Amino acid sequence: MKKVYTLFSTIFLALMVLTTTLTYAQVTSGPSDIVTAPPANASDVGKVLCYGQNISLNGPTETPTTDYAVYHWYKIDPSGNKQLTAITGKTYTETTGAAGYYNYQVVTENANGCTSPISDVFKIYVLPQLSVTVTTPTASMCAEAANATLLTANVTPASGYNIVYQWTRNGTPIAGATASTYNVTGETTAATVTFGVNVSYALNTSCAATGTKDIVITPLPTKPMITAN
Repeated sequence: MKKVYTLFSTIFLALMVLTTTLTYAQVTSGPSDIVTAPPANASDVGKVLCYGQNISLNGPTETPTTDYAVYHWYKIDPSGNKQLTAITGKTYTETTGAAGYYNYQVVTENANGCTSPISDVFKIYVLPQLSVTVTTPTASMCAEAANATLLTANVTPASGYNIVYQWTRNGTPIAGATASTYNVTGETTAATVTFGVNVSYALNTSCAATGTKDIVITPLPTKPMITAN
């Protein structure tokens, strides 16, 4: 009878481990929601992260110096279902895959096995990878103040987000040059000048990219002198 009980206990424990493993294996990687438009303001969500940054969440503590015995972390999948994760400590971390909303909830459990109500949904928005190139009709211009060429910043993603622009000349910010285009004028000295644009998301200006374009300023011919034979 004891052997039968031991065998039953072993099978039961194995099934529990298998069930738990399967439950954890169902947790979906990547965003919880890629359909909803990005937040209008960073304050509309718990956190706005750059593409490739890792998520790190902290649960509450039972006392100022004591953590709860167990933290039951849930991630919401793209269908809106709560998935129990394998994380049971106060800190939850995840490597972000793609842009979108990553939504979480947590339940705390004390040493007596008493559990809290489930938390409100905590939303993190991960921005898409940002890139920019600079184009212009011509890569050279005459060294004359009246000559001009228009630089255009081509940003990816091209729409859906508010972008902050700052143009530079040889690495130095150009005062007032904060639009998606910049008109180069006033170049009177022969040289190769590097114009650049720093772009970032208004939702999180640390998520940035830079593009540059060299413009060759060609010297004017000297004043000609006519001679006769």
